[in-house]
Order: sequence, then C-alpha cells, then structure tokens
Amino acid sequence: MFRIALAFFALAISGQAPAALFAAEGEDIRAEIRAAGLEGRRLAVVFDLPDCATCLKMKREVFADRRVETDFGRLYRTVRIDLSSASPVTDARGEARTPQEFARELGLFATPSFAFFDADGSLEYRHTGGLNDPSDLLRLGQFVAGAIYEEQPFSDYLPSFIEHSH
Repeated sequence: MFRIALAFFALAISGQAPAALFAAEGEDIRAEIRAAGLEGRRLAVVFDLPDCATCLKMKREVFADRRVETDFGRLYRTVRIDLSSASPVTDARGEARTPQEFARELGLFATPSFAFFDADGSLEYRHTGGLNDPSDLLRLGQFVAGAIYEEQPFSDYLPSFIEHSH
C-alpha cells in the first residue's frame, strides 16, 4: 500500500507521467491495476523475452522515446512480464500464476504482446507483435483508450490514422 501511495504522491508532485515505460516488473497485476486507477490511468502490460530481438528493439527505440514516455505514460501505468521468469505473478483476480500460465490465460501467444486492463481488472484489449515506430505505440494507446477496437481492428486503424494525420 505504501508503494502505491508513494507512486501516486510522486505523480501528483511532478504533474507528469513517469518515464521508463515498461521498465517495472509486473509482479502483482491486481495491485498495479489499483495503483493505475488511483493515478487516473489504466494498466498496460508488455510480455517479453530477454532474447526476443523485436522486444529489445522496442525497448531501445520505442519505449525510450521521450514523447512516447510522456504521452503514453499519461494514459497508462506500464509494467513488463518476462516470460522466461519462474517467479509467480499475481493476476487481476489475485491468483498466483507463472508468467507463462498468465499469458496463456490472456490468449497471448508470441512476444512482444501487450495486455491492456480496465479499472475493474478486466482484460480490455490485447495486441501481439512489435511496433516499429514510437508513434505506433501512441496510436495503440489511443486505439485502446478510445475503445476503437469495438469498431475495427488495429491493423485497419493504424493506416487510417496515418492518412488522417497528414
């Protein structure tokens, strides 16, 4: 509880979203969802592997982009789950699972994969595959936040978003 209060206090003082997207380990997803709610954000989780070339590229080129850290970070609290880890993860219902079991439960089958949770802890949206450009992660965040997934797939939204922004 102290960690959650401290994170909320730091966010309130700074007036900015915290940096280092997807740097924190997601050990207790239920607690992360609660903390995100207290911060007025949702939770985004990336599932990755240490030797996944796309995961490493995204970490270097997408997650580290300052605009993405700020803009995506305003909407989402972010954590990562290492699928090679044997450490248990507490899921949104409070049950301990291996990272691999948790990923299977969410229907995630490759890395990197993203899972977005609403304030109630329900899986809101999942996306599998790398995003090569920092702005693509921003678009994915807006796609989920605006519930555009109810109208069209992300693969259709991404090109239409690009066309309308020029």
